[in-house]
Amino acid sequence: MIECSADATGENSFVIPELDYTIPRVQALKVRGQESIRDEKGIEQDFAIQVQSIKNRLLELVRLYHPQVMHIRNLLSLPIHPAATVAMAEFIAEHPATGFVAQHHDFAYEDDFLPGDRKRAYAIPYPAIQERVEKALLYNAPNVHHVVINSLLQKRLAAEYAIFADIIPDSFDFEIQPVTIPHLRENMGIRDTDLIIGMMTRIIPRKAIEVAIQFVAELQKRKNELLGERRGRHGRTITEESQCVLLLPQAAGLDEPANALYFEKLRAFAERLDVTLHYLGDRVIADSAYRGEPGKIPFFSLYNEVDMLAFPSYQEGFGNQYLEAVALGKGVVVCHAYPVMEADILPHITLNGIISLGNNSGYTIDEAGLIYLNEAILQAAVDREIYFLLHPEEEKTIAASAFRRLKQAFDARVVGRQLSDMLVRAAQLD
Repeated sequence: MIECSADATGENSFVIPELDYTIPRVQALKVRGQESIRDEKGIEQDFAIQVQSIKNRLLELVRLYHPQVMHIRNLLSLPIHPAATVAMAEFIAEHPATGFVAQHHDFAYEDDFLPGDRKRAYAIPYPAIQERVEKALLYNAPNVHHVVINSLLQKRLAAEYAIFADIIPDSFDFEIQPVTIPHLRENMGIRDTDLIIGMMTRIIPRKAIEVAIQFVAELQKRKNELLGERRGRHGRTITEESQCVLLLPQAAGLDEPANALYFEKLRAFAERLDVTLHYLGDRVIADSAYRGEPGKIPFFSLYNEVDMLAFPSYQEGFGNQYLEAVALGKGVVVCHAYPVMEADILPHITLNGIISLGNNSGYTIDEAGLIYLNEAILQAAVDREIYFLLHPEEEKTIAASAFRRLKQAFDARVVGRQLSDMLVRAAQLD
C-alpha cells in the first residue's frame, strides 16, 4: 500500500505537495476580487495549470507503482481543493483499467445548520471554474466504486444522483495507548483542583463550541454542589477556588478567515459568560510527530488529563472525534445528537451512553451566527454531569459499556477489513 498526500511520510509514501489546500493560490479561488476580464482569464489559466500539475504527479505515481486500485478520500465530494477535485475526475476518466474506491466523508450539498450554507461556503466565484468543479463532483464511471461513511448520505446519493454507494464508517484504534507525559497539567498551567472540559475538535462553526461554553458556564455556577474530595474519574478535590476550564487544543483551520473570526466570537462569548478558555493549539502536535520536544504536547496524551469531554457539533459526516472521546476519555461524553449520530451511532449505545445535549431541534442561531442550546436541555445535561462527578464509579460502568459496543462496530480493525474487501472488489474490473 502506498500513502499519497501533500504531507505523506514514511517508506511507502508518495508526496504530492500540490495537494496542499492551504496555500494562497488555492485559497484565492474562494474570494473574488475586483478583477478585469483579462485578470479572470489569468485566474482560469492558473487553475488549469494547478489541475495539470496534480495530474502529472498522479501519472508519476502510476509509472512508479502501477496500482490496480486507488482509494480516494473526499476529493470527489467536497471541493476544499477545487483543482484536486477536477484533476482526480479527469485522471479517473483517462484510466479506465484502474479501479477507484471513492470514499465520501463530506458532501458539498449537505446542509450544516442553515439550508444551503455549506453549498455557499464552497461556491467558487468564477463561473468557468465552478462549472468544471460541478462536473467533477461525484464523478461516476464503471471503474469507480462509491463509498460513504453514513446511511443518510447513502440514501441521498441513491435518491438524487442514482449513485448506489456502500457504507464504510469512520473508525478509530480503540487499543491505542497515548504517551503519558509527567506533570502535564502543571505544564499546561492548570491546577489539579480544576476541572478540564475537553473540546478536542477543530475551531470551526459547525463544532458549536459556543454550546460547550454555555455548558461550562452553568457547571461553574453550580460548583458548590461539587465541593469535596474524590470527584469524577480522576478523584479531584474541588474547592472554592476550583475552576471549570474549557480546553481548546487544536489550531487546525484557524488559518482560514471565517474560522479565525469564529474564534474571536468565541473568546468574546466566553468572556461574557465568565468562562475560562485554555487554548493550546500552538503547542499541540500529532502523536506520530512527537519526539519528546520540550513545550510540545502530543494530542492524544491530553485525553489523560481531561475530566469530561464535550462534542456539541450540529453537523458531522460521521464523528471520528466522538469515537476518540469514547476510546480515550474513559468517561461519558457530553454529546449532541446531530443527524448522523442519531442515525448511525446512538443505536449502538442508546441515549443512556451519553450526557445528552439534545438534537438539532434544540439549537437556535442568533444574528451573529452563534448557536444556543435550549435551556431545559442544558440544565438536564449539567444535572447529569454533576451526578456523575459525584458518582464516578457509575459513570465508569456506563463508559465501559459504550467503549465495548462502539469498539465492536467501529474499531480500526473491524472497519479496515470492510475497506480491504472493498478494495479487492474494486481491483477486479470486468
